[in-house]
Amino acid sequence: MHRRDNGQPIRDAMREAGLSIERLAEKTRQADPLGYGISRSAVGHMVSRGPSGRNGFEDRSCDLVALALDKPIGELFDTPAPT
Repeated sequence: MHRRDNGQPIRDAMREAGLSIERLAEKTRQADPLGYGISRSAVGHMVSRGPSGRNGFEDRSCDLVALALDKPIGELFDTPAPT
């Protein structure tokens, strides 16, 4: 999946929830049934506007971020159209 608008919706949701990159990474671990979550580095790539920003992410990572932020995944990431 790809982040929407260079990660702006994720940054907005983090600001709304009062979360830092570190705290969001922690919340993904809490949301993950396996307890792994995603790393601070991966969250940083999702929200960065600079050269470390990336656009494509694994579905699992996107799902965990959406769960941790209590947002529909489609608000944060472009999801593939159903076939």
